[in-house]
Amino acid sequence: MTARDDILTALRAAGYDDAGARHLVEQADKEPRTPTGLGDPEFPTLLTGGHALIVEYGDCEFYGWCQCGKPLGMVTPDKFRDDVFASLWERHVMTEVQV
Repeated sequence: MTARDDILTALRAAGYDDAGARHLVEQADKEPRTPTGLGDPEFPTLLTGGHALIVEYGDCEFYGWCQCGKPLGMVTPDKFRDDVFASLWERHVMTEVQV
């Protein structure tokens, strides 16, 4: 069970129907996440809708993707470098993302 599941369960117990509970959690995900005193208040950090480079280690390989969901590939540990996904991610952010 995830923290999101726990929150949805608590909201349902408080009287929200399933659709209302999910809507409330989705709205909360879109709110600014920059803690008070950190970062630039004019550019708050969001957890959704962003384009951060994500690298995760799987069973025996590294997977890269953008925070928006675009996959950037897979590489084995013997081929992994710090910048292995960086150029793919940079190309995605600079050419594919509409602002």
